[in-house]
Amino acid sequence: MLFSSRPAPFLLLAACLWGLCIPVMKALTAEQDWLAPGHGSAAASLASLAVRFGMAALALMLALRIAPWHLRRQEWAHGAALAVFTTVSMFLQVDGLNYTSASTAGFLIALYSVLVPLFAWAARIRRMTPILALCCVLVLAGMAVLTGFDPRDMRLGRGEWENIAASGLFAAQILWVDRVPAGEADPFKVTIALVILVALASAACLLFIPGGNSLPMRLHASPRAFYLEASLALLGTALPFALMNRFQAGVGSVVAGFIYCCEPLMTALGAFWLPELLVRDAALYPNEHPTPRLLAGGALILGANLLLWKDRDRPLADPAV
Repeated sequence: MLFSSRPAPFLLLAACLWGLCIPVMKALTAEQDWLAPGHGSAAASLASLAVRFGMAALALMLALRIAPWHLRRQEWAHGAALAVFTTVSMFLQVDGLNYTSASTAGFLIALYSVLVPLFAWAARIRRMTPILALCCVLVLAGMAVLTGFDPRDMRLGRGEWENIAASGLFAAQILWVDRVPAGEADPFKVTIALVILVALASAACLLFIPGGNSLPMRLHASPRAFYLEASLALLGTALPFALMNRFQAGVGSVVAGFIYCCEPLMTALGAFWLPELLVRDAALYPNEHPTPRLLAGGALILGANLLLWKDRDRPLADPAV
């Protein structure tokens, strides 16, 4: 079989792919600033989303040999809900980075790992056990150490609120994936619906921006920009979203949320060697260097995952409380 029955490694792979794609996104932004200087961040974000998710849709349809007319109504419905979460949360993340520091944004966006169990507890899906509460504290501490977050520097302005909203939407997306009943909707077809609808929604929004209809071509006019966007479409979109929709039900939303927290750890590791391989000028985006902060933050995040995984089959999973 193409996929094994063990879901956790595939979810970890999805998180690692998302994490490695962050340096690729930064390199793409540097290339696009060279291709089309002065373009608005909102318009550029929408243009990249339209192209990236359009490529991802084409890749999935070709790989799985599934055309849009093969999708059932339930698959379009679940894909549409996930597309709303994905489009709005990704846009808020990108726009919020323009109004706050990267460390603050990274920490606030990572709040989804705590919001998922809180939402699940409020909805009486999962009980809040002492071990789960300890895991939330550990992962928050790990994220704070890893991103260099300093609460004294944070002010709740536009960027902070946008990143908090993005985190909440991603938490809702993780929970929504568990709402797709087994057998009712094919997870790969749901993923195809998701990427098609995100591409169409982003392209439609561009029509309301002056010059927006020509921006996708301008931002991908060089081979480097095209290849970077294609890698994001395949490795940062098509594959990880397919893995998420296919395997998350095997561990549940709470455990999955903690597994996804390995994304920033992989981003930090990728930043040691990827930037200077991808940009025209290394001065625009130099490689980073290992720090004790990376080791400490990564150890806390991994510790939270191991602790929660050990407890996954105990009272944590009892929905009756």
